Amino acid sequence: MFQASLQTLPFNCRFNDINGHNLHFFPPKPRIIKSISATTTSSNLTNHNPHEESSSKASSPPPPTTTTTKTHLHNQSFYGSQIQNCINSNSFELGKSIHLEMIESGFSPDTYLQTKILMLYARSGELNDLLFARKLFDEMLERNSTSWNTMIIAYSQMEDHSEEAWSVFHRMEKLGVVPDHFTFATVLRACSSLRSLDRGMHIHSKLIVQNFVTDVFVGNSLIDMYAKCGDLDSCLQVFEHMTEKNQVTWNSMISAKVQYGQFVEALALFSRMCMMGFKMDRSIQPDQYTFTSLLALCADQGDMYLGMQIHAHAIRMVTTNRLIIETELVHMYAKCGLLNYAQHIFDRMEMRNSYSWNSLIEGYEQIGQAKKSLELFKEMQAMGIKPDCFSLASAVSACIKLSDSRMGKETHGFIVRNSLEKLGILKCVLVDMYSKCGDMDYACNAYNQTSEKDRNIISWNSIILGFSKVSKMEETFKLFIRMLKEGIECDTSTLVTLFNFCAKLPALPQGIQLHTLAIKKGLVNTSIAMDSTLIDMYAKGGDIIQARRFFDKMTEKNIVSWNTMITGYAKHGCSDEVLVLYERMQEEGLHPNDVTLLSVLSACSHTGLIKEGLEIFIAMLEDHRLEATAAHYTCMVDLLGRAGRLKDAKEVIERMPVKPEVSTWGALLGACRVHQNVEMGRHAADHLFEMDLLNPGHYVLMSNIYAAAGSWKEVEEIRSMMKIRGVRKDAGVSWIEINNEIQTFYAGAKSHPKSKEIYANLRHLTQRMKRLGYVPDTKFVLSNTGDLEEEEYLFQHSERLAISLGLISLSEKSTIRVFKNLRVCGDCHTVTKLISKITNRRIIVRDTNRFHHFENGVCSCGDYW
Repeated sequence: MFQASLQTLPFNCRFNDINGHNLHFFPPKPRIIKSISATTTSSNLTNHNPHEESSSKASSPPPPTTTTTKTHLHNQSFYGSQIQNCINSNSFELGKSIHLEMIESGFSPDTYLQTKILMLYARSGELNDLLFARKLFDEMLERNSTSWNTMIIAYSQMEDHSEEAWSVFHRMEKLGVVPDHFTFATVLRACSSLRSLDRGMHIHSKLIVQNFVTDVFVGNSLIDMYAKCGDLDSCLQVFEHMTEKNQVTWNSMISAKVQYGQFVEALALFSRMCMMGFKMDRSIQPDQYTFTSLLALCADQGDMYLGMQIHAHAIRMVTTNRLIIETELVHMYAKCGLLNYAQHIFDRMEMRNSYSWNSLIEGYEQIGQAKKSLELFKEMQAMGIKPDCFSLASAVSACIKLSDSRMGKETHGFIVRNSLEKLGILKCVLVDMYSKCGDMDYACNAYNQTSEKDRNIISWNSIILGFSKVSKMEETFKLFIRMLKEGIECDTSTLVTLFNFCAKLPALPQGIQLHTLAIKKGLVNTSIAMDSTLIDMYAKGGDIIQARRFFDKMTEKNIVSWNTMITGYAKHGCSDEVLVLYERMQEEGLHPNDVTLLSVLSACSHTGLIKEGLEIFIAMLEDHRLEATAAHYTCMVDLLGRAGRLKDAKEVIERMPVKPEVSTWGALLGACRVHQNVEMGRHAADHLFEMDLLNPGHYVLMSNIYAAAGSWKEVEEIRSMMKIRGVRKDAGVSWIEINNEIQTFYAGAKSHPKSKEIYANLRHLTQRMKRLGYVPDTKFVLSNTGDLEEEEYLFQHSERLAISLGLISLSEKSTIRVFKNLRVCGDCHTVTKLISKITNRRIIVRDTNRFHHFENGVCSCGDYW
């Protein structure tokens, strides 16, 4: 009859929604002794029942008649078993319905049944049920140890309520109720959640006094508490002093070692566990939980070979309940980059949870297969698995790798629709995604929607990186200053972004200030990545001497550090220093990689070291066993072409095993301009016009070749070709920093407030240069006009205007640093040498190819660039 009546019960209703359902299978109403009211007012932790102190002495109600007593006891047993069945089967709504009928019938449960009802509400996992359980608990006139344990367990298992568990335990002790081993184990769990080592040690001392430390259940809880509170030494002491250990004990200790990355010790414990099970206790055998801990360790360490060995052990030793292991295997292989193994296991799994899906999605995203990652993300939803914060974070990261802001916005929409935008990890990745996709309006909106509590260093770094990528200098530094004012300490990632930004601009003064800040914060020599970007910042900012000083002071260097310094020297035309560092790094046991060789070959090509360049290229192929890329062959074309060996350079292009790039033919065309080889230049230009039709640089170079040869008709043809194809020549722009402000100049510009002084100073310098024998080289003028007009055109080049401003604005001892977006023309190169001699000033000019250091009438490039 009971089973038939179950069909009429309102399984889906909340307790407060039930209004008088008539459940006829219950016995007749007994005489009311005492009822528990569902509407009783609650009492909090500090307000206890006034009868508590005397609860143990409270008098019992008058005994009922013998018949009534038997019926009453029968009902207590009947209800108790039904409530317990509901608890065991997680049928909490049914249990609430039974409790409601008891209230409506006026039935008064005894302490045993009250405790069962208490367990029903406490174990449902719902906060409202837990609050009601507390009302029931506070109303109980008599409580046994199970009642206290039930409340402590409920609070310790409910997120953010472990403090209440400790409070109930404290109240239990105050009332003189003696805790049992189960109570202590539960309180230790609360200490673990609170990460309260002091409280955990306090409980440990009580366990010693009351001789509970020999209990294996309590010992396991102690191991877990010490592990989660960070005291691994005490954790190990408890483990070693336990006279009895079970499977959980070993698993807990192995898990603790894994948690703290103690790779060798975890494996040693695993070996001991296997030996213990083999020689002494067959019940102690590694199970799925043992192997998941070890596989997690392999995933963290990235050790795929050990992971495979653990996998083999698991196959032999675990024959049932393998879902957990299979899920962790997917995670381990994905973390180690073996996506074919991870995919194979994933495809054969009978059941897949969100963790296995997340592992595979993240794995493909991490190895750069962002498109596959997003396909799995969509497939996961099609299979009915709702994405969580981890799968969504991986999907957004995949959008970053694809620079797909459209898909990123769709994912953002899903997050908003499912009310997940409050999760801190998703806020950070959304800001990062929009920033890296260059959509700063959306990035700022996403950032502004985060609360101050969620604005951590990661989100700050993302928004700063976004503005630096779109070259917003003022906004980038304002954000950084705002971050510091809000009390967020910068880290090495912040400084790496800012140093890279200063190198890109370049902005040497700001970079120097950031370097000073890094010293004050104690961040220098704490990160090789940051130290390497600092070298790069100084090198690209024009201060190669300071770059070398910092390089020499580095306490630890890797291949990136060496490459950065070598590349810096190569850009400054310091080929001797490049070759010295190249040899020294090998003496210190570091093998050069393709980046190293590219920088060394570039230095050789820019300084005419043909013999050394050829030897290094051969050594690269034969000694270092490195495969030459198109960029390496381009360096060889440039090396031979600059030296006038144009036929050899062309032969390199024709015989190179990889397809020539635009830069390869561009190097040959540049060499033809230097050596005025019209025929080969035309051949190179034809390839470039086919490969890179809209690049104005190729047309300008070919036009220069024709102009130098006096072929003005062909010059006009090039101009017509550019006009027809819609190709526009990039305007020459030069800039210089004066008093922390960037001053920008275009050719012939007269809008600067000091234009009259700038031009007057240039005319004065030109007269002095002519007295030293200077004759304007008009072949760099791409028009067939009179000499005076051509001279005036050269006179107004942007780099000259910037240098003139530096001369009249900066102190006599300061270095003048000028940057240009195009290659410096030959006439301006000659003029800058003469200016450095006349004014006795040090001038550094960086163009698209390299740095030129002018001093006393000499350039560091040796007129070979």
